[in-house]
Amino acid sequence: MGSGRSGILLGNSRLRCGNFEGCRVLQSRALAYEELESPANQEWFDDFLGGAEVEIVVGSVCDEHLGLIRSAGPDGSARLLEAGRDFEIPVENRYENPREVGVDRLLNALAASARWPGEAVIVVDFGTAMSISVVSAGGEFLGGPIGAGVGTILRGLASATPHLPGLEAGPGTPLIARSTAQALRAGVLGQVRGGADTLVKGIRQELGGDTRVVATGGEAEWVADGLELFEAIVPELTLEGLAIAAETGSRP
Repeated sequence: MGSGRSGILLGNSRLRCGNFEGCRVLQSRALAYEELESPANQEWFDDFLGGAEVEIVVGSVCDEHLGLIRSAGPDGSARLLEAGRDFEIPVENRYENPREVGVDRLLNALAASARWPGEAVIVVDFGTAMSISVVSAGGEFLGGPIGAGVGTILRGLASATPHLPGLEAGPGTPLIARSTAQALRAGVLGQVRGGADTLVKGIRQELGGDTRVVATGGEAEWVADGLELFEAIVPELTLEGLAIAAETGSRP
């Protein structure tokens, strides 16, 4: 399939861009959609779109944002190809209705099986949603639960109690919080972390043994940081899956 390929993941609240060499991610950058309102960020994004020598591959869980890149390449030289439509994601999908599975979960399964071949892996993706993808030792996507992510919980709280402060990355706080900001941070992070821990333990019981657990997603580096549950935190795992699928997936 060649080189000269760039990739974009369109999530619910942010996008992640990367440059690929074969199945490898050379470099990447993540931006929240609202950050594209900045002229500097928009200029960078336009340059990124226009810099693809051959094609831009896209993994989308939020198709309403596809309009951002429909005009990829100011001179029309870049081709836009979407994972799951223009090329397959080469993962055996064990969902009862395979069409229900988000592209990001299949890409996580593909990347996990490539990084840890012959191992069962549990991938916890911390984003707008907290999705857990269970990958068999043979590289199959088996399924897994989906829960609320930090951002979703905060938006729910904000709609009910609009005067609460925001929550940002930073050091841990005591559970006996002494300010509203501390209380929010301790409560929401504890909710998401505790939920992940409980769900992973239950999945391991269903699988019948210990399984490698890794974290990915836009919030993984600070939500999963310091938790013994995770053997690795790989923020670019989904982007790696996109690179692999673009390189190895067949095209209709």
